[in-house]
Amino acid sequence: MPQPWIFIHGAGSTAHTWSRQHRLPWPTMFLNLPAKPQILPDHLIAALADWIVPQIHEPAVLVGHSMGGAIAQTLALLVPDKVAALVLVGTGPRLPVNPDLLNKLAVDPDAATANIARWSLARQFDPALYEANLRLLRQISPDRILHEMTACSLFDVRSRLHTYHGPAFLIRGAEDRMTPESLSQEFLSIWPQLPVYTIPKAGHLMMLESPDTFNAIMRSIYETLPL
Repeated sequence: MPQPWIFIHGAGSTAHTWSRQHRLPWPTMFLNLPAKPQILPDHLIAALADWIVPQIHEPAVLVGHSMGGAIAQTLALLVPDKVAALVLVGTGPRLPVNPDLLNKLAVDPDAATANIARWSLARQFDPALYEANLRLLRQISPDRILHEMTACSLFDVRSRLHTYHGPAFLIRGAEDRMTPESLSQEFLSIWPQLPVYTIPKAGHLMMLESPDTFNAIMRSIYETLPL
């Protein structure tokens, strides 16, 4: 029986991030993370990891995008026996956020979300995908987006990640401006043999921009893992 794959979305998003991955032909679970406004940002990612733990009934492949990648890494450190593999998508072992963007989220959330929607896509983006992404962002409280992005800015597991020894894979967009290659490249100083898949002409939302290429990579990863 194949291991279940658990998909974890990023900050200011929902499980809709993975709408093009529902066609994958093995057991999958697409989580909608809860809002946790009562948790301080420096504890939020760990709290979200704790929320996921009871939902992992057997060792699972964790697919984490952006903040979801930070949560997946946290789970690999907290409960490595529950993690069959990590598939890290548009993420890094730390996730700094431009302070100007955090400030704009606080004082002008409409402009900030428009920027996030644009910066999440490749430079030559599909206008319909931009509009859909912006609508999704504006369905989410600006306070929640700020809270989650502040949590990302505080995340850093570079000094601990070497203790995870299971399989790991990195998928990134060649034009990712939210988590640029310089950040995802930091994984290689921890895991020099990490398989890296770079999707050309795709940005932070590569799974929506280039779903056929992304899903082909997922199938390739699936085929390398033991059943």
